[in-house]
Amino acid sequence: MTFYDAAPVDWIAPGETATVEVDGWPVGIANVDGQFFAFQTLCPHQGTRLGGLPLDENCFITCPQHGSRYDVTTGTCVRPSREDNFNQDLITYELRVVDDVIQVLLD
Repeated sequence: MTFYDAAPVDWIAPGETATVEVDGWPVGIANVDGQFFAFQTLCPHQGTRLGGLPLDENCFITCPQHGSRYDVTTGTCVRPSREDNFNQDLITYELRVVDDVIQVLLD
């Protein structure tokens, strides 16, 4: 298991998310009041990109395609798709900050 550099901490403002490439994989990073969380950047319902969307109510991200809503701190799906009630959590990744660089653990 290896930690890979993802982005500098000042690249993602509080309340924002971004998609970064980590060892060739797209990963979403969220800044929740200065604490960072890494998550699967594609909605598990139909693959809509979530990274880059603003956070709702501090730690939630809502898929613009069918309204699935996720807690980026845990990956939990808190509202299923309004189209077909699809309900699957996001994959989350461990991360750390070293010398002001966000690093994501991929296995």
